Amino acid sequence: MLKTKENTMDKILVCLKQVPNTNNVKIDPENHTLIREGEDSILNPYDDYALEEALVLKRIYGTKVATMTMGPPQAIDILKYSIRRGADEAFLLTDIRLAGSDTLATALAVVALIKKINYKNIFCGQESVDSGTGHIGSSIAELLGIPQINYTKKIMEISSGKIKVLAKFDRNDAVIEAELPVVISFLKKDKRITQVKNKEINTGIIKKYNLNDIDLNPEYVGLDGSATRVVNIDIDERFVEYVTVDINLKANERIKVILNGGITVKKDRKIIKDLSKSAITELAGLIK
Repeated sequence: MLKTKENTMDKILVCLKQVPNTNNVKIDPENHTLIREGEDSILNPYDDYALEEALVLKRIYGTKVATMTMGPPQAIDILKYSIRRGADEAFLLTDIRLAGSDTLATALAVVALIKKINYKNIFCGQESVDSGTGHIGSSIAELLGIPQINYTKKIMEISSGKIKVLAKFDRNDAVIEAELPVVISFLKKDKRITQVKNKEINTGIIKKYNLNDIDLNPEYVGLDGSATRVVNIDIDERFVEYVTVDINLKANERIKVILNGGITVKKDRKIIKDLSKSAITELAGLIK
């Protein structure tokens, strides 16, 4: 149960990302970046968990909740979804010059927008399902010069300018306290409390920005402004044919699916799919 003596987190900005549906990912053959325009996309699930946490605070304490995303014009769809969920306003940062930005360039652009719209406390998903770096929350906190908490499971208490959360570290949980304002990156929630609301969307509360609006030099973003880039991607098409797992399953359930079924022999490959003694013995023989 969340406890608070005084709600000093009166405004929260939730960073959202529109990611390709992982069943339909396409790669630009020249620069090896994901093709997002015109492709089937979804809201990054981890960001949905962060939005959930912010909306719980709104429901209990009246906290103002805003959302933002950086991406092509179609990314406005996830902002509309956030408004339906209960967000008070939303911000879309869209500019062709942002295409191909790595995590640092992305964080620079996001922070420039944050400073422009004057939000202090930032919620993020722990990572995105299309890259899984987990860089953005930490990068935002570093650029803003404020504390940041990773792997957060739930907020426990907000009191006297501080926040206390339950976070996961290795195999154990830990209670972490930080001063506000803060950047918090959330793990998956098992249960949703708030629900999508059926109401008309006031598109006037979704504001659009480009690089000129946030006073950010284009040299710092995009492919040319990125310190890192993908040089090559090698996809083993044979493996893709062997294992297909429902991404909506929990991690432990996906592992069970992959490990279930003994040893399957195809062409010149042996796929180990369980942890039985016989399977492990054969694997040891293959290694030798």
